[in-house]
Amino acid sequence: MIAAEVAKRYAHGLFLLAVEKGAVDTVYTEIKELDAILEQDRSLLDFLAAPQVTDHDKFAVVRSVFGGKVSRMLEEFLMLIVVKRRHPYLRGIIGAFEDLVLLYNGFVKTRIVSAVPLLENEKVSLIKKLEARSGKKVMALTEVDPAIIGGVIVYFGDQIIDKSIRHQLDSMRDELLALKVY
Repeated sequence: MIAAEVAKRYAHGLFLLAVEKGAVDTVYTEIKELDAILEQDRSLLDFLAAPQVTDHDKFAVVRSVFGGKVSRMLEEFLMLIVVKRRHPYLRGIIGAFEDLVLLYNGFVKTRIVSAVPLLENEKVSLIKKLEARSGKKVMALTEVDPAIIGGVIVYFGDQIIDKSIRHQLDSMRDELLALKVY
């Protein structure tokens, strides 16, 4: 939970700076490329995490790897990550920044979990209802989890809409256990 809060805080700071400088699209493109690099090869994160390496050496590597290839704003942000020892949260920061850019552009990320794969018309109908509810365009990622038994769980921005049979059964169990029998 703390990791998510740290990631959101740093992403929000970078986002506000990018908006102020009119560089949201540039930073978004660069941060997506950074994410692809980090996904392919963890060696940079491992290097930044190494306690035996001095901050000065870490700065030198960040400058040599990213200097001239990314905006000065992102380079300085990466330096801040090194100074504040927030490198373990870098992937989370990137994800939170992407969410902010999508929201800025009128989109909201949504994850839909169902017990069986949704038919295309069911998915379209659900997305239309979510768009009407939020007033934003919905980017939906669907997942299948048989453990929910039936129904759907929708992770919509910061909200969770749980209409799964598993949730309903758990609620009924809790209600029955709460009854006092004399």
